[in-house]
Amino acid sequence: MGRVVLGVLLASMFLLAGCLAPVAPDWGDDLSVERSGDGTFTFTSSMSGETINTEYTERGCTEGDLGPDNNGKIKFEGYMSASQIYDSHNPDLFDDIAFATSAAVAIHSMPFEDAKNVRSGEGERVEVKDWSDPVAPDTGAGTADLDSIDRDSDSKWFVLGLVPASENINDGIAALGKYHQPVRITGYLVQSTDGKVMGGLWKSDLGASLDCVATVGNQNINQMYVLVTKIELADSVVSLDGEHDDEYTFGDVSMLGRTGFILFLLVVGAGGAVGAYMYSSLRLKMSARSIALTLLGKEGVEKAAQVRKDVADAARSGMKTPDQRRSEQRKQSKPVAKEKKPKKNEDDGFGSFSIDSALGGSQSSSERSEFGSGSSVVASDDAKRVEKEMQDSEPFVAPTSTFGSGSSIPSSVPSSPTTVPTSSSSQPEQTSAPAEQPKVRRRRAVRKKVEPEPEPEPQQDSKEFWGQEEEDDFSDFSL
Repeated sequence: MGRVVLGVLLASMFLLAGCLAPVAPDWGDDLSVERSGDGTFTFTSSMSGETINTEYTERGCTEGDLGPDNNGKIKFEGYMSASQIYDSHNPDLFDDIAFATSAAVAIHSMPFEDAKNVRSGEGERVEVKDWSDPVAPDTGAGTADLDSIDRDSDSKWFVLGLVPASENINDGIAALGKYHQPVRITGYLVQSTDGKVMGGLWKSDLGASLDCVATVGNQNINQMYVLVTKIELADSVVSLDGEHDDEYTFGDVSMLGRTGFILFLLVVGAGGAVGAYMYSSLRLKMSARSIALTLLGKEGVEKAAQVRKDVADAARSGMKTPDQRRSEQRKQSKPVAKEKKPKKNEDDGFGSFSIDSALGGSQSSSERSEFGSGSSVVASDDAKRVEKEMQDSEPFVAPTSTFGSGSSIPSSVPSSPTTVPTSSSSQPEQTSAPAEQPKVRRRRAVRKKVEPEPEPEPQQDSKEFWGQEEEDDFSDFSL
């Protein structure tokens, strides 16, 4: 609710500043008026979509006498109850002078000083349904219905179509966008070249006082066009040349002026917004405290305040809440990506060695290659070290293995009798060998040795796995 009120206030201030006020037609593009100085003027208008250029005569006033030969100006004054500013016109309007009007007003006739004393909201209100014709608006319900004004009406009205006599008057027409204010319009009546006063249905019975202030005729309403040379409002003036001491400027505000209003909006408006926010926050806190007192009681509120104070003291001293500790534990228990460990080539204390190093070798270790008939064996440093350890250890009986089609693999390790667990039966001889590549099959040593059957020597051009030269058998490392 507070935001809505604030938005309405801001919109109202912008309207006062003229930011949202209607804009008068562009002088020179939409409308222009040239006065010849001999009592005639010519206007050019494109507000209907077509360019219209017509000449008219100025009809003035001298000591209450109205006529084209009088060069005095006539004044229309009263309380402005409705207004309309045009940026375009209906092309179906009957009189050409209608296309030269930049605004139209409905004025409740009364002395200008009396109009200044009318309080806001006390003046007559006119509901306008359609104002296409500047001097014949279609009105409806309201305190005054202009369509119903007649000889028996209690109020008197002027309905004026305003033709600006200069560019400054045209620009100052924007001041009429705010109606319900006192106004005095000075200028000339418009007369056609054939001597007809231009206006609506009721125009011929217009009168004037000795000081050329217009008076309403017997019908209590006059509808006519006026060539405007001056507009007077309660606190500002729109003059013909713009040199008046109280000249109206677009966006002007009474008393403060345009610059003062902008400063007021920046200082008071921004400060008021901050103050309103602080006040609303304070009210919310007071309301929350009142509810807490109702629900918890005074003692409960005091205990809650003491707990909040203890928590703050504990936080300053470095203590952590259970939630904080659980959060830290969850962070610590999160799995950490394991780094890929490099291959271990060093001795681990159990006589292991690197198979890759033994078979493939590396650039950092010294290698020894022995070439047989069509094949080679690479001995690495690890293999040499294992061989030396086995020589220093107790001798053991190398098992007899069958390789391929039953060929025996000689061992360079000296054999000696060792205690071997007895076996009730010897393992049967296995002589299965693929035709393409022999497969190594290992046998455990037993007390009874089985003499392998002689095998034919392998072909000289076949590729052997172990080579022709004898190598140590490392198939059993059970020392």
